[in-house]
Amino acid sequence: MSKWGLIGLAWGDVMASLEVARKKNIRKIIYVGPYANIATFIAEQDFIDTVEYRTYDFDKRYDFMKYFCRMANQDYVHDQINYIYNLFKLQSICKLEEIESCQCDWSATVDVIEMPEDLKVPESSKREAKELLGEVKEFILIQSQSNHSNAENAHWPHWDAFIDYVIENNNNKTIVLAGEKSVVSSLNPKVLDLRGKTSSADVVFYLAELSSLVITVPNGVYHWCNIKDLNAINISQRSFHQCNPFYRTVNSLNCKDVFFNDGLERAIYLYNHQEKTRLEDMKPGEFIPKNIFLKRGDLKEKISDTKLSALDEIFKIYRNENWLFTKEFPIQYIWNGLKYIPQETKIIGPSLLMLQETEDLLDLFKRKFTDHKRIIGLPDKYILFTKYAFLKEIKQVLKDIESICFINIFKDDVEIENILEEHFYLQEVSTHEVKLYKNKKALR
Repeated sequence: MSKWGLIGLAWGDVMASLEVARKKNIRKIIYVGPYANIATFIAEQDFIDTVEYRTYDFDKRYDFMKYFCRMANQDYVHDQINYIYNLFKLQSICKLEEIESCQCDWSATVDVIEMPEDLKVPESSKREAKELLGEVKEFILIQSQSNHSNAENAHWPHWDAFIDYVIENNNNKTIVLAGEKSVVSSLNPKVLDLRGKTSSADVVFYLAELSSLVITVPNGVYHWCNIKDLNAINISQRSFHQCNPFYRTVNSLNCKDVFFNDGLERAIYLYNHQEKTRLEDMKPGEFIPKNIFLKRGDLKEKISDTKLSALDEIFKIYRNENWLFTKEFPIQYIWNGLKYIPQETKIIGPSLLMLQETEDLLDLFKRKFTDHKRIIGLPDKYILFTKYAFLKEIKQVLKDIESICFINIFKDDVEIENILEEHFYLQEVSTHEVKLYKNKKALR
């Protein structure tokens, strides 16, 4: 029995849900939503054979979106499917037992949220985009508003000032404004105003592909920029932050973020420095959410850990050295350190207890970012990352280790403290929670 995949909500959710359908090898989709052009977009994809579309009044969307939001949160999924099946009379399409949820998982408890890498825009949308541009060739695309799931007061407060700055510093490029609703504005020869003139969001997707820079909000356009690795600046609404499940899908280093609490200066800096983000410049709270999937509650707890920033500085200092991690050293700290892996060979030595998990992380790191070379083994010289309590287990060889970084100093051990005082210097980068010691012999 071939299954039908059930999908709802708007563009970003639909893109991520299509990846769920692909993983489940479901090629028949029922899309329920107010946007007929999303159904057309789904049918355009090579891994989808059939699409059935059911709609509802946009003004009453919240009466229907709640079912798909519950599915996305893994909340009584089968009950939601049953409600939708009867509400939209899906009996004309298939039997109830033939339907399976392909709604993306906001909770990250069943599936990770990922975007397909090979989505396509319909040819009709490409033609429309080119016709709207006319003779314009070099341009910057700006989409500053998205009110489907965000109130007006939830938008970044510096939009007007930033748009004015971009127009005045346009580098001889036309500024193309896009958006669902038209806005009355004064004529400006530097600006092509397409707000309210595009028939579908996927027309804007193709405009993004043709532009030199996209400045947008975290909606379908930004996800398209991520999928296609386009030069983009995302200006976040209040609800879009490091724990947002969709923030975690954006792994293109060409896509840069300005968060709601960031000032105008951050946006202007990114506009004037449009090169790819360097991994080593990403803060732990930015790097970890994008590269390790945890439940949102667990993620929030981990990235608010104050030890992360201190360890990040130590990883940076020892980026060209060999690393050895002992048992039970928290995996999120190790994961953050992976962004400092250079192209040349590095030895990363995990304990046997964590070897498999570390290998999985390294494999994911390679797939997402860069080809790296590393050796699993014990080198002659290395920095040891450990918990304070573990130092008792290696006290016989402690004085021979070149550098030690340890955490979780709950109660001082007199014998260990004496060894550290005799053989090591405490380094300035140390904090109350994270200590870095350098062997005195290494400093001579």
